Amino acid sequence: MAIYHANDLLPLAQRTGRWVVRKINNQPVLYTTNLGSVIKMVSQAAREVQVTVLDNGSAQVASQFYAYRVDQGQWQRVAAAKGTWTIPLPSCQSHLIEVMTAGNTDLDPVWTGQAGFAIISITSRPGALHPAPLQPLVDFIGDSITTGCWVAGHHASADYRPESNYVGIASDQLGIDSVRIAYSAGGVLRPATGGVPVASQFLPQIDQTTRWAVNRPDMVVVNIGVNDRRYPTDQFILAYDHFISQVKSTFPNSLILIMVPFSQTFRTEIVRCAHRHHLPVIDTRGWCTSFIDGLHPDQIGAQTAGRRLAGALAPFLKQIKGGK
Repeated sequence: MAIYHANDLLPLAQRTGRWVVRKINNQPVLYTTNLGSVIKMVSQAAREVQVTVLDNGSAQVASQFYAYRVDQGQWQRVAAAKGTWTIPLPSCQSHLIEVMTAGNTDLDPVWTGQAGFAIISITSRPGALHPAPLQPLVDFIGDSITTGCWVAGHHASADYRPESNYVGIASDQLGIDSVRIAYSAGGVLRPATGGVPVASQFLPQIDQTTRWAVNRPDMVVVNIGVNDRRYPTDQFILAYDHFISQVKSTFPNSLILIMVPFSQTFRTEIVRCAHRHHLPVIDTRGWCTSFIDGLHPDQIGAQTAGRRLAGALAPFLKQIKGGK
């Protein structure tokens, strides 16, 4: 048996999420404020893996949720209120295990109240855990649509599906590692929920007090703007242009692609901004026609949009692989 605490887990997690180690109630935890953050690990000679977490959100509203899968099989979901759960493995051979942050609520004060996702430990019984093989790395910057909110219904946390929203579908189809830098309701002008500020402020931070050690992705995909639809167009143009400049300076060696929101909000302004910055545009017209509420894709819409995004990104990934 091998027990992996927060500091041991960080090397397994830091490639596929904005994770840090911190103390909550004097308990060291692996911590993130981002839905869709993943720990990817390979088991060796283990029969099962046990995961222990804190239910660190607004428990009076809804438990946080996690999702997990083995060898890219079907995702399983578990409420953080359970505290500890076991992932059975089909054999003592090597297996790819993924654990994803998969549900919270808009009322969780993730920015100022340490109400993000907190993993205490992962135990291998017996055997050991190792980092997963590296795949091309893509950062996705966005809002609740990128995090996977409301995909399965109208219940906060329980009906979120970062594992099977458009980013999850595209990531699986492309065979990439992904990092999500996205918060519900956020935009370049509108602050997100949970006390999270606007995109220009949440990009470099994990929360109010914690700087993010910026990664070096092969590609960055920006899908933001729909939540700014009630702001004047001239304000949006200035703020969006500033944010794209910030993304370029944050990731100077990455290929940056600009997505038009599925709703086509500020389509003309976003396309013009991308052209000014000499960045490729991903045209999403007609990609998503099935929504849970008129704005957020449901599971059918997410699958369609995810497949379309994978098709749009594939040529760029091929160029990146060819240049290495």
